[in-house]
Amino acid sequence: MYCNHCGANQPDNAVFCSQCGAKLQTPTEPSPDTQEIPNEQPPVDILDQLRSDSSSVHADSQSSDTEHIHSVASASSTSSSGAPPQPPASPLRHLTWIIPTVLLLGIAGTLFWWYQHQQDINQQVTQLHQEASTLALKGQYEPALTKLTQATTLRPTYTVLNTDQRMIETANRIHTKLTTVSSKLKLNQLEPAEQSLTTLQKALDARKEPIFDQEKTLANRNQDLLAVLQVKKELDQLDTIDALAYKLDEVDRLNNQEAKEVHQLIINKIITISMKNAEKLLQQNDFSQATEAVKSGLQYSSKDEKLLSLQKRITSEKEAFELAEKQRIERAIQQAEEEDLKNRTAGVELSNLDVQLNEYGDIEIYGEVKNVATKPIYSITVYYSGYDAAGNYLFSSSASVEPYDLAIGATGSYSAYEYDWYEEVTIQIDNITWYLD
Repeated sequence: MYCNHCGANQPDNAVFCSQCGAKLQTPTEPSPDTQEIPNEQPPVDILDQLRSDSSSVHADSQSSDTEHIHSVASASSTSSSGAPPQPPASPLRHLTWIIPTVLLLGIAGTLFWWYQHQQDINQQVTQLHQEASTLALKGQYEPALTKLTQATTLRPTYTVLNTDQRMIETANRIHTKLTTVSSKLKLNQLEPAEQSLTTLQKALDARKEPIFDQEKTLANRNQDLLAVLQVKKELDQLDTIDALAYKLDEVDRLNNQEAKEVHQLIINKIITISMKNAEKLLQQNDFSQATEAVKSGLQYSSKDEKLLSLQKRITSEKEAFELAEKQRIERAIQQAEEEDLKNRTAGVELSNLDVQLNEYGDIEIYGEVKNVATKPIYSITVYYSGYDAAGNYLFSSSASVEPYDLAIGATGSYSAYEYDWYEEVTIQIDNITWYLD
């Protein structure tokens, strides 16, 4: 059944309307048409009330609904007292509270949607900002700038986005210049690379943000590489172990792959110089200094096979030389003894002995001697004896050789006269004496 005041559908056993609160008419109650309506109220124009309610605010709507409820209650009491009931209300009466409710819900929904939309944008901006920061810290500046551009498009008024964008652009410019410095170093363009690197180092020293840490690392790596290349360039002019050792100490302070390579280059040059010096001393049979030269190289490369091999060779040649020297000395002593013996016993050689008996019965003796000793000799005397044709001894005498000093290989002569023999005499040289110079 339906309410005779508001027209709302009601359960069959309902007594009062669940919408307007009016008492419901049961089938046993007399019809409103047959009842007398005391204090008759004029019928309510629902359309006029709807127009009035539709132009009011929500607060007025609530007040109107309250008044309407009191009116219905008054009508109900009148009906119960025997007055005829009001005519049934139209269903349009519901619009008096539905429309404001719908409008309120619509506004609330719009506000909620706007709030959620702004929250979504904030979340997107935050995520893009975080992703840009992560990329920038990894050195991926271009993707990071792209993320920040997207975030700035969504939130143009966010100052932090503009600040981070300028900072990343600065880091990107520095990275590009440092990459150029690396290229110059690879081409051995040391002077322009050093100038650029000095400027960039000053700029990086003024930046404390974490994003510049990786650029500082790259700058330090380029600085180390520059130092290594400068040392490498100087190597050709260094030809002493002390100078190379000083440069080696400089390179060892650096910590990169290039420094390790130059370290090995210096070690190799030290080894080469040590071997060259040792070989030169070895040719002079200066084994002690040659050994020291090898040791100076082994101080920097104790396991170098070439130096160790040369050290063994020096030791071996030293032993061979000492043995040969000992043998040479022994031979020299022997030769000296033999030579001395020869010089003392066979230093003179006789030649051209001529003996004649002249017309006066005198014997003329003439002869030559040659110095075959290894030293000059002097005061040479020839001793001789005379024998007759039967071999009988007749006399003995001597003669001095001229010149008094006789050089090595030189020839001297002597002569003597034996008077009044008047016969052929055979002269025999008995002995020759001399003195060694």
